Amino acid sequence: MSRPTPTSEAFEEVLLSSRYGELDELKEFVEKFGNEPLGNAIDERGNTVLHMCCGNGHADVLNYLIPLIPKDLLSRTNEAGSPPLHWAISNNHVACVKALVEIPEEQGGGLPLLKQTNANKRDAFAESIFAGEGKEEVSGWIEGYLYKVEGDDDEEEAPKGADIDEAEDEVKAIKGDDMVKEEGEKVDELAEKTENVKI
Repeated sequence: MSRPTPTSEAFEEVLLSSRYGELDELKEFVEKFGNEPLGNAIDERGNTVLHMCCGNGHADVLNYLIPLIPKDLLSRTNEAGSPPLHWAISNNHVACVKALVEIPEEQGGGLPLLKQTNANKRDAFAESIFAGEGKEEVSGWIEGYLYKVEGDDDEEEAPKGADIDEAEDEVKAIKGDDMVKEEGEKVDELAEKTENVKI
């Protein structure tokens, strides 16, 4: 028996249910229309059901949706160029950040999701730093995850092939891989932007 096709009103309702954390209403939508239409629910700004629940911290809704949605929805950006993960970061919803990142890479989560950049060319960690005060928990969790996945057990070991110049408690990579240099430039750029900010 084929299921009915959702109307524009039904799509609007499922987006609102995701936004406001109405899990029962989401389940009713899936029971009536199936899970496939979840990937087609998009508002006028390109926000998906994931943007809605992540931006508002509804981890229970997110955990319900994760096995039902197409994996490309995890990295789909809205019209402003932001993926759902960045919405969770901007609003300091650590549980949503964890739920997304801990999805296995082959299912669309993990490191590639953290490395995805938004329209401002910021990946998840840079976005968490840029988001500013109150985002320390999200930044700390992302940093810990990146260290666990990319780091090694040696404390503050220099990248292989890098010469280190230590002066005035500052460590600079003189010769190193492009990634280290690129990350250093991002941090310097963020530091310049926040130099005159009064807290």
